[in-house]
Amino acid sequence: MNVAEAISVSSPLSVVRIEIDRLFGMYTYTLSKDTSSSDTASSIFILYGDNGSGKTTILQLLFHLLSPSRSREHRSFIAQVPFSRFAVSLAGGTQIIVSREEENLLGSFQIELQEKGRNPSRVKYKVDDERGISSLDRNLLKRLSELQLSVFLLGDDRVLKSDRFDSEEIEYEQLVLFSENQRLHPEMQRRMRISSQMANIDRDLALKTSIARTERWVREQALRGSNRGSASVHNLYEEIISRIIRSGEVVSADIPQSPQQLIEQLEAQADRSTKFSHFGLMSPLNIQKLISAVQKSNEATLPIIGHVLKPYLDSLSARLDALQDTQDLLTVFVSTINKFFNDKYVELEVRTGLQIKTKDGREIPSESLSSGEKQLLLLLCNTITARDKATIFIIDEPEISLNIKWQRQLIRALLDCTKGSPVQFIIATHSIELLAQYKSNVVKLEDRSNEISNGRRKATQT
Repeated sequence: MNVAEAISVSSPLSVVRIEIDRLFGMYTYTLSKDTSSSDTASSIFILYGDNGSGKTTILQLLFHLLSPSRSREHRSFIAQVPFSRFAVSLAGGTQIIVSREEENLLGSFQIELQEKGRNPSRVKYKVDDERGISSLDRNLLKRLSELQLSVFLLGDDRVLKSDRFDSEEIEYEQLVLFSENQRLHPEMQRRMRISSQMANIDRDLALKTSIARTERWVREQALRGSNRGSASVHNLYEEIISRIIRSGEVVSADIPQSPQQLIEQLEAQADRSTKFSHFGLMSPLNIQKLISAVQKSNEATLPIIGHVLKPYLDSLSARLDALQDTQDLLTVFVSTINKFFNDKYVELEVRTGLQIKTKDGREIPSESLSSGEKQLLLLLCNTITARDKATIFIIDEPEISLNIKWQRQLIRALLDCTKGSPVQFIIATHSIELLAQYKSNVVKLEDRSNEISNGRRKATQT
């Protein structure tokens, strides 16, 4: 499948092709993703190659190139990696190309952004020893930001990096976390400032920040669903009055014709609300008084009660329907984590947040988790909160700190938590378990330097 064909069938902001020429002065790769599959696993792009072949460097280049922050760390990293050309193709037709002039492999470079229907944006980055790296790149970074693509990198150092961790968010959360854990003096808190550069936060703080973000996301989803599904009190009473007025004229087909039918409808909604109350998305319904009133109804009063309760049941059903996706996702999220944990478990509730507990119900801090448990929770928290926008998760050797059993389950867990969302995973791995399980998603790093040299030699001879 060529690039044009791949572009036509994949989600617009997923990476379908990576090209790099003369990486470290030695390797030339063309890495094309098979986009013909429409199953859930098609959102995975797995890179496999020998040690020293450049997998980690390619992942880092990809992260720094796609990240639009004005932080100079992104462009400085690119300047320090030896290569002549690096190009990334997105499925919607966008290409981002880094190139160097003549035989240069280090230092100054040009970035070109090509989008369908728009003029290319080109920026030259000049590097010198005294001034560092300089350019007029405001328009390019603006165009990159307009893609609205979130990019995360979990490197082999297990530090999660992303422009999403903007300085204001990190400053607030670090102040809160440090003040809770170390009781910093208020004046010290005010003096704390987070660097304007992209935050590289340590593992424990990264996990705390990700848990806090997950808790906020759950509350936002609950509020959004509740607002979507709740009819206003004014409209509800309008409907009740309208039905009472009509009740003497016509018997609606959707009004229960017996007390038992009405009781069954009430019990069905009550049972459904109980499931939603598990995560605090809504309180369980107490319908005993309503059922008692229905049981006391007679042939004359039942139609009136039915007309009064119908708008209430409809409004309740609409609210539950609006929260159903969130309920399903939280069920998958919590059950997935708890499948991995043996002697502990996770609870998630809108009001109390995410809690980690031992088998006897004692709450424990996230710092007490093992390195593998921390990595798993870090990944899943950030995948669930990334569902709302196009996101690329770049993960270098996810098998680090994970036992064989967890390696088998990891990718499926990530896919389950991002099902139906525009999230892509780009992974470099040596894990035989991952490679065997998702072999159709594996792209091997095969050096094309000799192939290209032979082609040029033949062209010269002719």
